[in-house]
Formats: sequence, C-alpha cells, structure tokens
Amino acid sequence: MPAEKLDQGLRWVVTRAALLNLAYFGVEFSVALAIASVSLFADSIDFLEDTSVNFLILIALGWSARHRSHVGMVVAGIMLIPGLATL
Repeated sequence: MPAEKLDQGLRWVVTRAALLNLAYFGVEFSVALAIASVSLFADSIDFLEDTSVNFLILIALGWSARHRSHVGMVVAGIMLIPGLATL
C-alpha cells in the first residue's frame, strides 16, 4: 500500500475518533448535568481529553519527526492532568 494512501487512511481514522469522542463528550456531559452526576461529568471530561489528544495527533501527522516529538510531550502533559487532579 502506498504511503500516501496509508496517511489518508490514518487521517480519516484519527478524525473519526476525534469526532466520536467529541460527540460522546456532549452526550455524557448533557446527561451528567441533567441527573447531577459527578462521576458522569468526570467521565465526560475524559472524552474531552481524548478529543484534544486526537486533534493534536491529526495536526501533527504532517509535521517532521522533530516537531512531532514536541507534540508528543504536549500529549503526555495533557494525559498527566487528570492524574494530577485525582491526587
């Protein structure tokens, strides 16, 4: 399979994952507000975190390896935030 076609397929998958995560965030956040559920609210924030990571990956796919490594550090920081909040 040519690399260009593989890149397009990867972009499509990452875009779809980001949009689905964003949709799940919206649904779960709405339900959390409606029933005043703190646990659903927290889980909805996790979907929002996943969405931001997916979009960062999507943006970085076309960048050089050096620039992607910087995005990797940003992604690691984003993923660290919920853990720190839990502590």
